[in-house]
Amino acid sequence: MSKRVIIGTAGHIDHGKSALVLALTGIDPDRLKEEKERGITIELGFAHIALPSGTLAGIIDVPGHEKFVRTMVAGAAGVDIVMLVIAADEGVMPQTREHLDICRLLSIRHGLVVLNKCDKADAEWIALQEEEIRNFVRGTFLESAPIVRVSAATGEGLPGLIAALDRIAGIVAGKDPSLFFRLPVDRAFSMKGFGTVVTGTLVGGTIRAGEEVQILPHGPVARVRGLQVHGGPAESSTAGTRTAVNLQGLEKENAPRGSVLCRPGSLAPTRTAEVFLEYLPLAPRPLKNRAQVSFHAFTASALARVILYGTPEIPPGGSGYARIHLAEELILLGGDRFILRGFSPLENFGYTVGGGRVLHPHPPHRKGAGKAVPAVLPLLDSGNVRARVLAAIEDAGWQGLEEREAAAIAGTGPEAACREIGQGVRNGEIRGVEGSVRYWHRSAMESIGRKAVEVLSRLHDRFPDREGFPQEEIASALPGVPAPGLIALSLAGTPEAGKAGDLHFLPARRPRSVELSSPLARAIAEKVRQAGLNALSRTELVESIRPGDPKAFDKTLEGLARAGAVVRIKELYFDSPSVEALKGKLVSFLAQRGEIAVPEFKELTGLTRKYIIPLLEHFDLTKVTLRVGDKRVLRKGK
Repeated sequence: MSKRVIIGTAGHIDHGKSALVLALTGIDPDRLKEEKERGITIELGFAHIALPSGTLAGIIDVPGHEKFVRTMVAGAAGVDIVMLVIAADEGVMPQTREHLDICRLLSIRHGLVVLNKCDKADAEWIALQEEEIRNFVRGTFLESAPIVRVSAATGEGLPGLIAALDRIAGIVAGKDPSLFFRLPVDRAFSMKGFGTVVTGTLVGGTIRAGEEVQILPHGPVARVRGLQVHGGPAESSTAGTRTAVNLQGLEKENAPRGSVLCRPGSLAPTRTAEVFLEYLPLAPRPLKNRAQVSFHAFTASALARVILYGTPEIPPGGSGYARIHLAEELILLGGDRFILRGFSPLENFGYTVGGGRVLHPHPPHRKGAGKAVPAVLPLLDSGNVRARVLAAIEDAGWQGLEEREAAAIAGTGPEAACREIGQGVRNGEIRGVEGSVRYWHRSAMESIGRKAVEVLSRLHDRFPDREGFPQEEIASALPGVPAPGLIALSLAGTPEAGKAGDLHFLPARRPRSVELSSPLARAIAEKVRQAGLNALSRTELVESIRPGDPKAFDKTLEGLARAGAVVRIKELYFDSPSVEALKGKLVSFLAQRGEIAVPEFKELTGLTRKYIIPLLEHFDLTKVTLRVGDKRVLRKGK
């Protein structure tokens, strides 16, 4: 497949951006009637060109008027190479400066300056303009970029411009197809005979005709009816390519500009993000804590409030970490670039004041937010993928993260996140729990283990005669109720705790074992044996035996249960051989019939609901059966 790049225009109004695109490609990017009548670009325009090396370039033409900078940002967000167009007869103008600021904040790394309308200026004036431009771009990514003299009207210099673009395209790395599939929508329209078509630049992943896509943040799942790339039909498209997607059975209103096409279930909208932001030197005043701004990322925008971390304000030319509260849901990933603009007509109308990069698109609630920079943010700002993945999982604490979630925060692809998590598991930095798709950092395991030990101590205080406690009981006493399997794994690495069978305990707090051959133990065991599956409660046993010492009775009963001489299920005590015999009948029944409902179990045992429900739950807990709806089936391996 030929290399694909995206070229974008930038520059002041009426400096000839659209005319330049038309001269280069033969495609007029101004398609609207109003654009023709007024002679200015209002909406994004699109064209394409095959460069001499074979590289296929999509071209995005943006409006230059200050009222349409929001549209310019939407177009510039996916650009690999920028053509900063400056009219030779006018030179650097206000939107020239703002557009260059936007390109820098969006981390565009490649480009050139096109000195257009050279037919309208003499050689001496053009030389002065070039000198001014060199001073203007000093310290930016265009500092060493070529300045190409052209005239879109006469065709002068166009071959040289094409050659320069081709040379730059040769060093552009391009976008990563291993990242999450995302296509930010910049245009949606209906086409007779086809239905809804959306266009955009794939910023990650690949897409094929016939696949399902989800339109976020609020759209449905739709099927890709067809694709077009560079004006022709295609079976697939990959990252870094301008793509038109024909969506089956979808109204264009369900996929407006700002929405994102992605794999169903792969991404989630957010209204909060933690970021590193840069505040432009020409901003008219400091950026204060809780300031309101307009937030722009790819083709989406929303009003937002900025919560600064560790400082009451950021001066012009400064930078810092912040938490962004969005007025609307957007689709953001770690590493995404954004632009901040003034939003009020009365305050710095429509001017770009800063931008930066998203570090955490789904940050947890943080106590004392704003007082200090969260320790995780510099780690998420690292250039090392592994460091970002580990930091994301550690920051998740007791909740842990799925691979997909870790990848979204770290700003990498799912496969890369999977590799890094696997390495972390092998190193012991990350742990997983059997049966769960989530992963936890070692520090979270240690924290849970310490809290579980505290819970065990309290349980031993409340129930001094019990030898231990199941993981479910411990989990229920912890905040957030962690997964029971997480409790067992955390306690396994805690030297203060012990385990016997399914019970966890503190060795120093375990009660001394009881004499199971004592007259009291034999009396209790006999009463339970006689009752069989018509189990007795503690109260019924006390009334029947009438022990002289209630504490000795409870200790003996607990010892019999621990030894397996009786089976304690909730508040009932069953005869162990009877339960084992019933287990055999149940397994045989399920092996033949496949499933059993409560009425069938009642018929099998001849017991009342007082006993059959606890027994069924006991067989679920001991992994003999698995509950599926209102029925039970035999677990695999039984």
